[in-house]
Amino acid sequence: MVNKFLNNINTLLFDLDGTLLDSFTVHLKVFKTTFAQFGIQLTEENFLSNYSPNWYKTYEALGLGKEDWAAADAFWLKEAEKKNPQLFAGVNETLIKLNGNYTLGLVTSGSKRRVVRDLKATGIARFFKTIVTGDDIKTPKPSPEGLEIALRNLDKRSDEAIYIGDSSADFEMAKAAGVFFIGVRSEFNSLSKNHSDYRIHLLTDLPKLMGVR
Repeated sequence: MVNKFLNNINTLLFDLDGTLLDSFTVHLKVFKTTFAQFGIQLTEENFLSNYSPNWYKTYEALGLGKEDWAAADAFWLKEAEKKNPQLFAGVNETLIKLNGNYTLGLVTSGSKRRVVRDLKATGIARFFKTIVTGDDIKTPKPSPEGLEIALRNLDKRSDEAIYIGDSSADFEMAKAAGVFFIGVRSEFNSLSKNHSDYRIHLLTDLPKLMGVR
């Protein structure tokens, strides 16, 4: 399914959390601690059922009042800075292979402060010619705004790019931006396994999918 698009593709844009960064366990713990501050008990089941890259949707779904969202954001960031999520196995090697053949970029809902810290800690910032975070956009995923900014920054057309992500919001964003999508397996587990418009792969299989050795 990927192969028929390859002649036009010169750009690969990545999600961060759950795609490159193994952040599920860390984020679950931070969300549990954050919600507990506001008297809400969060279970893994509730987290998975209500998780969205647009965390305000998660807040709303779990009953956190809008008046507490700013305080929850600040507390979440403070707690997240105490954690050090790691890259998934093989991510660095995969990016090295792809970087020699494609322009790489990052489009994530994460806050700039947290994303910059995690990229510095993992050493992968050097691969990306553009980095678009949640602080760079007005409308979160599944709005196409983040991808559109990345494409403009790179002077690329939508039909020249693939977005690689692990959530249904990632897919919807790519679709809205007219960008091809490749799904990867993730503990966030929000992609349909039998969707007609994409397939779910291991990230480390990406070079082979793209014909890169």
